[in-house]
Amino acid sequence: MNILFSPLGGNDPISETNLYDGSMLHICRHYDIDKVYLYMTKEIWKNHKKDNRYEFFIDRLAKQKDKKIEYITIEDSELERVQEYDQFFFRFEGIIDKIMQEKGEDDNIFINISSGTPAMKNALVILQDLKDYDCKFIQVATPMKAMNKNEHSDNPDLELLWELNAELEKDGENRCAENKCPSLSRLRQEEIIKKHIDEYDYRAALSVARGMEKHSTKNYIDELVRAVNRYNLNMKKVDNFYKKDGFDFTPVKSGDARKLFEYALWLNIKLKREEYVDFIRGITPIVVELFEIVLKSRGKLDINNYCKNNDNDIRVWDETKVTDKLPGKDVSIKEIVNNEYQIKHSDNGKVGEFKLKMIYSEALMYLIKNLIDDKLLVETVSNIRAVEEDIRNLAAHDIVSLDSEYIKDKTEFTPVQIMDMIKRLFSYTNFSIKSEYWNSYEDMNEELKRRISEHREEDISC
Repeated sequence: MNILFSPLGGNDPISETNLYDGSMLHICRHYDIDKVYLYMTKEIWKNHKKDNRYEFFIDRLAKQKDKKIEYITIEDSELERVQEYDQFFFRFEGIIDKIMQEKGEDDNIFINISSGTPAMKNALVILQDLKDYDCKFIQVATPMKAMNKNEHSDNPDLELLWELNAELEKDGENRCAENKCPSLSRLRQEEIIKKHIDEYDYRAALSVARGMEKHSTKNYIDELVRAVNRYNLNMKKVDNFYKKDGFDFTPVKSGDARKLFEYALWLNIKLKREEYVDFIRGITPIVVELFEIVLKSRGKLDINNYCKNNDNDIRVWDETKVTDKLPGKDVSIKEIVNNEYQIKHSDNGKVGEFKLKMIYSEALMYLIKNLIDDKLLVETVSNIRAVEEDIRNLAAHDIVSLDSEYIKDKTEFTPVQIMDMIKRLFSYTNFSIKSEYWNSYEDMNEELKRRISEHREEDISC
């Protein structure tokens, strides 16, 4: 159903000066209106009671179109100060809000912003700015593309006016234009969304977008949902929400490589947002997995061959297999780890054996140092392990507040340097991570913001 809300002015329903439709009737004609709300102030109500002229012409138009047009009159006959804007703002807001609440899923709402006094028109335009209604605001040009001149007789001949109506020509010009300027409210909300995107706060951006009219966010809201799922490391949902008109923002596709790389990007965002506690706490999972993958790719040691699942189905070292000699080596995993462990604690007197139970980064570091001949890699692995040992446990088990200076004081490395070491470890894997991949979140952000601006530009016609 097509529904129109229209104030009424001096040239409604038909101009007695030029015999063309007034704005209300012209919109009903060209937008195939099924239902029209007629807002009448004191003078208009007086005309309506005298000769029913507005409903008369709507009925004639309905007959011409061979359809029914329902009309609802809204009487505001006590209102006289039609030049005052404030009163119309609140009156129109209540009326339009009610129409929008009753709007059906397939209904289209139109609002006439050409009839009535300047105060009425301004009130409607400002309402559009503030409320961002899901409807179309229609402007109607005068037939002569100039200011209308109003001439009114006390008792117009309605039948004659209809017969002489210049719009009855078969190909009468459609003088309607849709006012598509985005509202000030929408512009503000879109700028807030962009700011949240710049801050990598996709959940906040999505929350703002979901509070806006659906028509104004359709170009990017699905991609915001995917960004939220990506930041939450839910790659299954990222893939499930992908649409043909979307964009692919995850450069790494295969299993372990994708999982670890997306986790590293997440860690990098924690660094950029200066969420240092989360950054430090998040190091251990990726360090363990990267150490293991580096061992496999560069040291030709797959530790899965020396592990088993315990009663809780958790992978642990197999106490029997870790004593087996490694292929091509005259030494076992247990011997390598214990020897390094004894050297590390040689100044502490009697030191017990290293307990090879859970898979921790320390044992993997010892294996990398002994099985891979790469000075830079060994240095990088040792430094990351030292960071984990020096500060990670403090952040994991105590309520602390960390900043960049504190982290450097405790570890000798800034958070940026720590992240750079993690990035360097990826170069020792077989994942083929290109340097530009590390900017994929920034690329995603730019595309999201471009889509917001593009959708705004598509809507602008003023």
